[in-house]
Amino acid sequence: MTSDRAPRALTAAARAPHRPGIGWARALGVGAVGLGLAVATALPAAQATPEGSSTTTPAAVVPVDAEPALQAGQAPHVEDLSDPSSLAAIANPARPLDPLDYAPEELEPVNASGDQLVPVAAEATRQLLDAAAEAGHPLRVESGYRSYERQSELFASYAASYGAEYASRISAEPGTSEHQLGLAVDVALANGYCTLQACFGDTPAGQWVAEHAEDFGFILRYPEGATETTGYAYEPWHLRYVGAEIVADFAASQATTYEDYAANLEAAADLVAEPLPEVLPGQAPLRLDVTDRPAGLLRLPDELRMGRPAS
Repeated sequence: MTSDRAPRALTAAARAPHRPGIGWARALGVGAVGLGLAVATALPAAQATPEGSSTTTPAAVVPVDAEPALQAGQAPHVEDLSDPSSLAAIANPARPLDPLDYAPEELEPVNASGDQLVPVAAEATRQLLDAAAEAGHPLRVESGYRSYERQSELFASYAASYGAEYASRISAEPGTSEHQLGLAVDVALANGYCTLQACFGDTPAGQWVAEHAEDFGFILRYPEGATETTGYAYEPWHLRYVGAEIVADFAASQATTYEDYAANLEAAADLVAEPLPEVLPGQAPLRLDVTDRPAGLLRLPDELRMGRPAS
């Protein structure tokens, strides 16, 4: 999100492509193996014989915990999405913070800039800055935590400069900003070039950030071309800390935005809440693929929806 420093105009620019991650994890305590939810239902388990023919063989329901190598990320509980103290919290105009004037219990300076974040995000930011410098891309923190009061002042300033409609695309109204969580950080080139401008994404440093942010538990929160979903213009400088587990799950889910990711988690929660047929001897659990989701929704395979075994 925009800095609490002087407003700057935005320009269009390209963004480095998103890198898929490794393995979708589990929501609501339901394990996900590979890219599918492990949902138990009555489907025959086919096993090849030495002659190449197929036969039905009894198969027990395998606990997901028995396959740890396939679980690379940990999805949050859906309740965490609305908990401002959670790393999974989501804040946007449609999902304001509760309470609106929420403030983290603990903050610490990231570095000499004086900008603060919650401790775990501050440490991750320091590691990212150090790694960027080692890679030849010196960066600075442009903005970190902002209080409800400071966000009110900032939004009013942008509205006065650009009008309320445009201000709402480049700055969050108080109570809807991720900076208020203490988990969002705006980074910039140390020399100030393209600060808080989309052209930052075109610089070698901006491309390095897009590629490596996830290595430190961050996601690029407002990707290019997603304004309709996020409500905000493309911001290659705005990083949101969610932690290693969630960032791996987010990457592997192939969601374009955190809004899409949250919606998919909620859809999965609704799906898992529905009772499924009991698994009987000779029948295997279904791996329900959650990546095939037209219009952002989860789709039940025909064999589950129609209550018949797969051929």
